Amino acid sequence: MAKKRISRKELVKEPDEFITLTGQAIRWARENTRLLIYGACLFFGIIVLASAYRLYASHRQDSGAALLSQTRTAYQAAVQADKDPAKALAAVKPQFERLVAEYGNWPAGRLGRVLYAHAALDGHAPDEAISLYKKALDDFNTDPSLTNSILNGLAAAYIEKGDSPAAIGYLERLVAGSGKVLKDAALFQLGALYKAAGQAEKSQAAYKQLSTDYPDSIYANIAKEKAAG
Repeated sequence: MAKKRISRKELVKEPDEFITLTGQAIRWARENTRLLIYGACLFFGIIVLASAYRLYASHRQDSGAALLSQTRTAYQAAVQADKDPAKALAAVKPQFERLVAEYGNWPAGRLGRVLYAHAALDGHAPDEAISLYKKALDDFNTDPSLTNSILNGLAAAYIEKGDSPAAIGYLERLVAGSGKVLKDAALFQLGALYKAAGQAEKSQAAYKQLSTDYPDSIYANIAKEKAAG
């Protein structure tokens, strides 16, 4: 059966889909003018808020970086002036506290917390250092280099408190991590702590690992002698 052909005249009479849809869109827009206005305001409001936040974030980062630099410079000057880390910590503590309080959730404040912890450790304030280090450990858990520095600081703070088991735990965590920074020093310290705890085999194993894995370390020759017994 032959298929009926549609004449050009009939095609012209058929409703144009684009025109139909356009007409429907225009009618909807007329009937929902207020909704369209609200939607446009919301859209542009989001753009304005995003731009404002970027400006705010940039300002906060710049301000935090400036305060971090000022605090670090002030602490270094205080240490050089008195040659006493405890006095230097006391002198610059308000700046450290402001840096952490105002910018603790920004890069400068997080780094400032690590510097504050180091200063507290040097200033013989182990409890303060431990509190700061533990918070910093959460901040930099994806940065092996800083993580190792923080773990080493925690171990040193617990050693100062006389808590060798806690110190060993943090040093073991440092050695087991992916970063290489301070691992030779951690193994050397572990060797001494294991020996003091009466764990001779672990002590020798730590010294042996140090001399084998880090032959260029300043501790390598001493570790080799200690590993030999």
